[in-house]
Amino acid sequence: MKRIILFILLFKIEIIFSQIIPNCSESFNSANELVEILIGEGIEYSNATFSGFDCSAGFFDGNSNIGFESGLVMATGGLESITPGSFSNISGGAGTDSDLTLQLQTVGATSTNLNNLIVLEFDFIPTSDVVTFEYVFASNEYPSFTCSQFNDIFGFFLSGPGINGPFDNDAINIALVPDPNNPEIYTETPVIINSINSGISSNFDSSPCDNIDPNWQEYSIFFNDNPNESTVNFPGFTVPLTATANVTACQTYHIKLAIADVADGALNSAVFLNENSFNSPPPIEYSIESNVLGIISNANIDSLNLYEGCGIATINFIRPESVFNEIVFDFQTFGNATYLSDYYYNNINSNQLIMEENINSVSLEIIPNFDEIQEGVEQLAIIIQPVDYGWYESDPDTVIFKIFDQPQLFIQDITSDILIDCPGDQVELFVTPGGGVSSLMSNSNYNFQWAMGGNESTQIYYPNEEALFCVQVTDICGMQVNECIEINIVEHPPLIANYDILYTCENTLNTLCIDVNGGNQDYTFLWSNGDDSICIYDFPGQYSVDISDGCGNQIQIYPEIFLDEAPDPIFDIFDLPSQEFAIQINNYTENSYGLEYFWDFGDLQYSEIYNPNFHFYENDGIYNIKLSVTTLINSCYKESTKSITLSPHHYLYIPNTFSPNGDKINDLFIPYITGINSFEIFIFDRWGKQVFQSNDVNNNWNGISGNKESSIGVYSYIITFTKPYDEKIYSETGYVNLIR
Repeated sequence: MKRIILFILLFKIEIIFSQIIPNCSESFNSANELVEILIGEGIEYSNATFSGFDCSAGFFDGNSNIGFESGLVMATGGLESITPGSFSNISGGAGTDSDLTLQLQTVGATSTNLNNLIVLEFDFIPTSDVVTFEYVFASNEYPSFTCSQFNDIFGFFLSGPGINGPFDNDAINIALVPDPNNPEIYTETPVIINSINSGISSNFDSSPCDNIDPNWQEYSIFFNDNPNESTVNFPGFTVPLTATANVTACQTYHIKLAIADVADGALNSAVFLNENSFNSPPPIEYSIESNVLGIISNANIDSLNLYEGCGIATINFIRPESVFNEIVFDFQTFGNATYLSDYYYNNINSNQLIMEENINSVSLEIIPNFDEIQEGVEQLAIIIQPVDYGWYESDPDTVIFKIFDQPQLFIQDITSDILIDCPGDQVELFVTPGGGVSSLMSNSNYNFQWAMGGNESTQIYYPNEEALFCVQVTDICGMQVNECIEINIVEHPPLIANYDILYTCENTLNTLCIDVNGGNQDYTFLWSNGDDSICIYDFPGQYSVDISDGCGNQIQIYPEIFLDEAPDPIFDIFDLPSQEFAIQINNYTENSYGLEYFWDFGDLQYSEIYNPNFHFYENDGIYNIKLSVTTLINSCYKESTKSITLSPHHYLYIPNTFSPNGDKINDLFIPYITGINSFEIFIFDRWGKQVFQSNDVNNNWNGISGNKESSIGVYSYIITFTKPYDEKIYSETGYVNLIR
């Protein structure tokens, strides 16, 4: 958590330094006494141990330029060596420490032999989730051995719950170089002569420094050059640095503070630790939230953006685990944002917020007003004053908000008006808003509400009628804008289908078609016989057809192939026995409406009645009688012809006596015959002699034979004849009496 402390100090300061004063008397020569110098608030320590040599650690004070007024010092040349102008012959000799050795190996040191080793270590229990202390590292190897391979070493090795490092007991070294751009963040580079120095290699190759950290020259801002050595007996040392680590409150940790000369015991070094700086204080713990999601980010709380009339920003204060009494948070504000005009607090009284006992959190709500005035960016800085926890007072903290006017919400893009071909066609509508506070968020949190239903920026509809499709866009601050899209539908003419009844005279396959107009074309057909084209090829009958256009409009019609077949003509004709050259007609043909009947009697005589019954001819002969039947609808036609032969009526009378005596009465033997085509007669006497022959029906026998009168008696005759239109030869025989 970044803490911003703003101070403006306008005064002249004159600082006068004397010199540092070390003290390794009995009051400061045991492990517990040494730890007591260092321990501050929020720490409970135990199991302190110390190893070193005589007067190698103790208390210091005095007005020096080391950066601390007093504290704990661990010096490889003994405490006497830190006083200006002094020199100590005290030595602790060779020593071993696995953590310092590993640290040397890590930074690529050529030598790892330790001399004048000093170690102070102890267990402790922190009361918060952080532990910090302040220190300065000083060495007589500055500046002559910068970037050498033989630098002295020190480290602060912390182990315990949640810590997993490379040193003994999974310890980590928390004596690390800060980031020069953000000193509250630490690099992974340990603080040693080759990492923090003047930034200039001392007549040596710079690669030992480069190999440790290529940015080592940037760390020179953490170095104090002390060539005069007037207050402390070291030519160079670091600025006051902070060692810090995240821990778990109320858990037991172990720390080892170690320092040693390397390779030899000359050119000693020391580490100075600020008195009572080893603390685990409860900080002002708070978090910042906003119901404007994504606008306020806890990762960047020094530049928090608020927007007029948009949401609430909340600073949530959290009770430290080690504090149980009432906590008072006092505030001050500054900036060009005006209270009540530009913002107001929802739950604060007299710039003070109180967290009562047994309450674990309290909140300060900051609500920006929407004044509808374009004022530009206004700043509100809330200074959280130091909090008095009874045994410790926290540092002040500052939260700075910037209050912006709401950006204007507008429609950046939207679907143009649409003309669709058919009701129910799919349309995809979209709207792209811009501006508003939502435009500043990573996820552009706009709310969409379409009048036809739907809450997405892109909606799909199937309109069945022309309408306005309106959308309302709301940003996260409640600002709204509306826009509409007009949906029109092409007006097609009505779907119409026509057909003509197809007439056929025979029960055979025929092509039946329909004519379709209107709609939006793209027709489909479904006939009752299963066909799906505009025409079918089928037998006579009535069919249904469902016709659809591309818009789904549908009609049904019932075209027909009408069988107008004429019935078969059926009739009989008979020769009328009672009348020569006459016939009788019997018509059995279907007699129904819509039929025409036509008789042709074969003698140029005609009739149109259903049944003429009789017909009379003038002459004999063979006649073809034809009956034709025609339908009135489609003139379907059928005919039937029958032939009849009409002959004269046949009559034959042959007398049995004649008297050829000249009296002109019955003088001739005359056979009376009609209705014949040919005739021949033979007459024989009783002895069989032919006495007469003729083939002329009018040539009759007069009783003369051979120019002589035939005698009275009985004569026999044979008559043969044929009838008209008959090839059969008929014959008649009999006897006739000749008398005188």
